[in-house]
Amino acid sequence: MKQRQHIFQSWVIEVITVLLASTISFPISDALGVRLSILPFVMVACYVALKLIYHLYLSLSAHIISLASLVRHKPMQSDRQSKDDCAFTTAISMVGNDNIQMKRMELFHYEYQHEEWQYLQQKEREEDEKLQAVLQYTRNIFKQFDFSEEEIFQICECVRYFVSNRQALSVNIHIKRRTTVTQISLKNFAWNIAFQYNISRDVTAQFVMHTFHEWFANSTIDTVRKNLRTTTGKHKINIDENIISIVRNS
Repeated sequence: MKQRQHIFQSWVIEVITVLLASTISFPISDALGVRLSILPFVMVACYVALKLIYHLYLSLSAHIISLASLVRHKPMQSDRQSKDDCAFTTAISMVGNDNIQMKRMELFHYEYQHEEWQYLQQKEREEDEKLQAVLQYTRNIFKQFDFSEEEIFQICECVRYFVSNRQALSVNIHIKRRTTVTQISLKNFAWNIAFQYNISRDVTAQFVMHTFHEWFANSTIDTVRKNLRTTTGKHKINIDENIISIVRNS
């Protein structure tokens, strides 16, 4: 049991030493202007230095403990010397506790950074999946109206820019007008996407007018903004707040 504890403690010390060496090597390399190719040697040097400091600390602690033991077993000591020994031992104990606490804090900080990185990675994956679902919804909608692949590609790029930057892509988009697709359907389509990202009505109206310019050439942004969402009547594209879950389950 003691041997296992000793092995575990040795591994913990090695991990902490490697982490400290890696953390210290970067600012040292930046300060000395070391090239990136030399960074591994800097890390090794930091590791060796930390190990030397650690073993020096162990030797010093063992020497201090042995001195304290000899003093404790002397037959007679003055009161003043006894008080000095007590204060000295307390100081050594405090130093050791401070070092342990510091190592625990450094390990906690590393674990926190690792968890934060995992959280950010997970959020990035979720956002990418959400975007892919919105783009797939866009393709499915306009394929049924016989839009060309080039037109669908342009619409998808406008949607990608719209949700990523929270603004309309202000470039020349050439989407041929179809009489079978109404203004109401296109505004419902834009609202369905904007709802997933909580994008404002003003920006959504701009997206509609820029992307589907031939439908809204004679419209004003105020008119489009006021009537973005139509739930009454039958339309080619209806209001749907769950477009992402529908695409994922299809």
